[in-house]
Amino acid sequence: MDDNFRSSQANLSQVINQLPNYSNSLQTAKGKGRAIVSEPGNTERVTIRFSSNRLKSLVTIRNGIGIEGGELLTDGDTLLIYNKVDKYARKVPVQGANLSRINRLASLNILDMLNYPIKEKDVKQFLENETLYQLQLKSGTKVYIHKNSHTIRQIRQPSSTNLPYSKIEYEAYTSMKGFTLPRRISIFGLEGESKIALQLTALELNTTLDTLTITLPDDIPIYHE
Repeated sequence: MDDNFRSSQANLSQVINQLPNYSNSLQTAKGKGRAIVSEPGNTERVTIRFSSNRLKSLVTIRNGIGIEGGELLTDGDTLLIYNKVDKYARKVPVQGANLSRINRLASLNILDMLNYPIKEKDVKQFLENETLYQLQLKSGTKVYIHKNSHTIRQIRQPSSTNLPYSKIEYEAYTSMKGFTLPRRISIFGLEGESKIALQLTALELNTTLDTLTITLPDDIPIYHE
């Protein structure tokens, strides 16, 4: 991704304006997908269901044999994890937390992940090579944009952001009801050795959602970290 980049002579405003930006027009998303969770010595296949608005995202997980293993709710700052198998719940901060496995996916707002918003004022450096533009943001984040399709292919986060992932890769963009969104998303852990490969199999946009909350049984305490 970082090969042969040079300072770009293209129009930065035009490049950003050509990116799909649905911050105002896309307010909810609901769907399901299959995910392969890989880490050293272990690979697991799970099915996820998710609902998201601009403030919260709720993810439900089922393992390969259909057993519902947990619910995860994020508001962008904290992540509530309800483990139905081991019967416990914990609330952790998104930034700085040592999140692993599917928790990395659940810590992200699904709408922001599907459609990553970029503002021109946040761009520090503008580079390009033969096929990609590279935007280096003031936060240290790098965004890679395909020149022909005008879609984001990869986002890299520096460790200084304290987010629970190092990069996100996007593939298989498709159009649905006027929205161009990725169907395959890969999220990589901070150490670069773990990965969540998500394939969306169903997606509903701007649909009415139930209340995004987790109802815990009375005998389940919440551990704060």
